[in-house]
Amino acid sequence: MTHVLVTAILAAADAVDAARQELGRLDGAAGDGDHGMTMSIGARNVRRRFQSLPPDASPAEQLGQVALAMGDVGGAIGPLYSAALTAMATEVGSARTATSHGVADLRRTLEVAESAIVDLGHAGPGDKSVIDALHPVVEALRDAETGAGDLRAAIERAAEAAEAGAASTADMIARVGRASRLGERSRGLPDAGATSLAIIVRAMVDAHLDQPTGNG
Repeated sequence: MTHVLVTAILAAADAVDAARQELGRLDGAAGDGDHGMTMSIGARNVRRRFQSLPPDASPAEQLGQVALAMGDVGGAIGPLYSAALTAMATEVGSARTATSHGVADLRRTLEVAESAIVDLGHAGPGDKSVIDALHPVVEALRDAETGAGDLRAAIERAAEAAEAGAASTADMIARVGRASRLGERSRGLPDAGATSLAIIVRAMVDAHLDQPTGNG
């Protein structure tokens, strides 16, 4: 599990780096255009922190380091990711989830991440924000719990849900952040934060699915 999570996190860092220009373009339509650079700085911070991460670091410790890395980038998105990742680290480190890695455990972990972002950013589904990509992931995992519970199939559906959620923000009017001042003019392009979250989810899921099944 430890190796798989590190691989997935580093894959996400590479993915947001590669999307820096596109994320900046999307953010420039409704914000100050720095989202791509901010996420790229966050990716660089993650790589730097992981270089000194002990080989036996637990998943909770790994997520805690990512939280610190994102907290260092500042801006609007840094504190949101830091809060979400800190909540995830706490959940993953709990007795309930430390020794199990099923669909329900992943859903609970992302659910606390969503709650942390909502509490800090005061955005909900439909407000044209990162929540519009994260909430569908939580819902997809919740739906998967009622099925066969296969983790690999569940996370693939979750990645698809994140991508669909991000795409859907193109038709939304921003109700939080700088973009909210634009009103109707904020409609037309996907939200940069939702897009970067979908990129992260897709990269992590693909990295996980590329690993041998026995690695968790």
